[in-house]
Amino acid sequence: MSIPNTPHTPAKSFRRRTAAAAALAAVLAGAGTVLGAVPAAAAEAVTVGYTCTGPGAPSGVQSLLVTVTAPAGVPRGSTADLSVEVSTALNVPVDVPAGAATGEMAFQLGGAASGSVTASGFTNTAAIPSGSPVTLTGGAASARLDAAGATTFTPGTATVHVFGVTVTCEVSGTAPVAATVDVT
Repeated sequence: MSIPNTPHTPAKSFRRRTAAAAALAAVLAGAGTVLGAVPAAAAEAVTVGYTCTGPGAPSGVQSLLVTVTAPAGVPRGSTADLSVEVSTALNVPVDVPAGAATGEMAFQLGGAASGSVTASGFTNTAAIPSGSPVTLTGGAASARLDAAGATTFTPGTATVHVFGVTVTCEVSGTAPVAATVDVT
């Protein structure tokens, strides 16, 4: 015996949640990120263009405001701890409970260092009402810096997870340096 597809059936509820999750992931994919550390320099905020793929991903280039807080300097051979926040001007189409959205962002090292680190732990610490912009905070990364000189951190691939949907965003064009750490 089948149950008619009424507004109260589990199948319809699941489809609505999936559609809402895809729409929210698309909005979050157009958002921004921040990193933090000990003795911190002023936080640097840069705008980065991203092209995103995945269920419900927005078309075209989306701008994310990426804010990175990093130490002004560290001794050679020590670790630079970064704190990251990501924001977007796009508004979410549904209410998002606190902690429902998470993300990661890769950073390319340049200058005196090479390689990459990934900031993880991003989330929305407070509920986001429908029609409001999105900010994900709490992103953190650490990089051991062995070479003297200025090391730069440039935003790379970003991934957002919300309501079981994952959207991956690649930098469109060239991303600006988000933080510089002087290694002495």
